[in-house]
Amino acid sequence: MVEQSIQADQILYSPLIRARDTALHISEITGIEAMEEPRLTEQNFGRFESTPRDGAEFLEAKCHFADSYDGGESMLRLAQRIYNLLDELTASSKTYILVAHNGISRMVHSYFHDMTNEAYGSFGIKNCEIVEYKW
Repeated sequence: MVEQSIQADQILYSPLIRARDTALHISEITGIEAMEEPRLTEQNFGRFESTPRDGAEFLEAKCHFADSYDGGESMLRLAQRIYNLLDELTASSKTYILVAHNGISRMVHSYFHDMTNEAYGSFGIKNCEIVEYKW
């Protein structure tokens, strides 16, 4: 059974509904404590919220890491909050399960692996895919 192979000290999850529901389900079947972590909230894309992610204007804006998407959060600010969280987690001896969204998974991956801008932009994981990072 999958739940028998999952061993962690705590589940941290984004407060957004799908991530929360997934994390609480994992907690229910494994008995691992789950806690909301606001820093795992998906990036705020400002005026691009709820627009297609493959639109030419959005793809151009995405190349500017210091821009804040007209009222949103810059890629650099996103990196700061995720890297700060990961610095805290990797300094502990605990094992964590993070449940978040694709943009957050991309930033987490960049914390553990050097990536080109192109690799960063195209990186993604599938829904409910498990990726393990060791430090």
